[in-house]
Amino acid sequence: MTRSLIRELLKLTRRGNIISFAGGLPDPATFPVEEIKAITAGLLEREANLVLQYGPTEGDARLRDELVKWMAKDGIHISRDQVLVTLGSQQGLDLVGRVFLDPGDLVIVELPSYMAALQVFRSYRAEMRGVPQDDAGMRADVLEETLARLARDGRRPKLIYVVPDFQNPSGVTMSNDRRLRLLQLARQYRTLVVEDNPYRELSFEGAPPPPLAALDREGRVIYLSTFSKTLCPGLRIAWIAASVEFIGRFVTAKQGMDLCCPALTQAIAAEFCAAGHLSSRVGAIVERYRRKRDTMLTALAREMPLGVTWTHPQGGLFLWVRLPDGMDTERLLPLAVEEGVAYVVGAGFHADGGGRNAMRLNFSFPSEPEIEEGVRRLARLVQRNLPSAVRAK
Repeated sequence: MTRSLIRELLKLTRRGNIISFAGGLPDPATFPVEEIKAITAGLLEREANLVLQYGPTEGDARLRDELVKWMAKDGIHISRDQVLVTLGSQQGLDLVGRVFLDPGDLVIVELPSYMAALQVFRSYRAEMRGVPQDDAGMRADVLEETLARLARDGRRPKLIYVVPDFQNPSGVTMSNDRRLRLLQLARQYRTLVVEDNPYRELSFEGAPPPPLAALDREGRVIYLSTFSKTLCPGLRIAWIAASVEFIGRFVTAKQGMDLCCPALTQAIAAEFCAAGHLSSRVGAIVERYRRKRDTMLTALAREMPLGVTWTHPQGGLFLWVRLPDGMDTERLLPLAVEEGVAYVVGAGFHADGGGRNAMRLNFSFPSEPEIEEGVRRLARLVQRNLPSAVRAK
């Protein structure tokens, strides 16, 4: 077991002089404080005996019904019995590992991939094989070659793990053709797909392709999502959607963790959805984050030296910066903190130890002036540390 690099960075960047691009934090200005106050007061007035009590492991029935409706708009048509409420998406990932992974099992992941998922898979002593991305997501040709090579060796992955929409950390979105091909390959090689989809609602340029779970016709996809990015992370509302059989196994595993999620926060989220607050407020959040993304992209184009490249995410919270070959963002991080800016090093997102010249930047949390100043500080640092061969060009 290893500590989360991002959680450790967040401790450091609480210092007032640091502009942090490190955490994946929502902007607190998007938190619906007044609505939550009113909903909480009403719940405590009407049904305190329920919302302050233990609840079922599967989750509040009203919330699960709202989650069924929420997913249906994206083409995921399931029943309440196919939904398990979890204490954040990370618990969902841990339940997947707990139920499916034995030491030495294979998991296919993206390069780069979500750091906390890699942390879970390592904790269950899984073996990970990375498949690189391009601008259309996980490369299907490399995935096919990897699966075929493993099959020739008599090995079959338990899981293929992907974040298809506005991926963490890269911001890349998987194309529809890649999604269909991934499902075909999962069927051909008899493996499961874990679709981690916390950012789907935060689309800046039109709706992304349908979720893998909406395209799945075999119950092969295990779908994870959360309200942490659209409502607020403090309620810790997330869920797993899967076959009834899988949900039953996850419920058993969850009872060994915490018995149930908090009844009060589930009831708040259910009322929030039922009142239409969630669907009505997403547009304003998207517009706010679109402006921040555009501010960061403009600042990077203006400030960064030649040889530095970055992704152009169509939604989500992050973009991915690559420095020239030979540079090491882990070595540069202490210097960046001295400069008053922080990021997450790229190596932490790579199952194969790569990504040493890359970094993840978050644009949702800092203000627009902080984004401009933070990029300016970062660019100064990069310029000072460019390899001589690059500086000479």
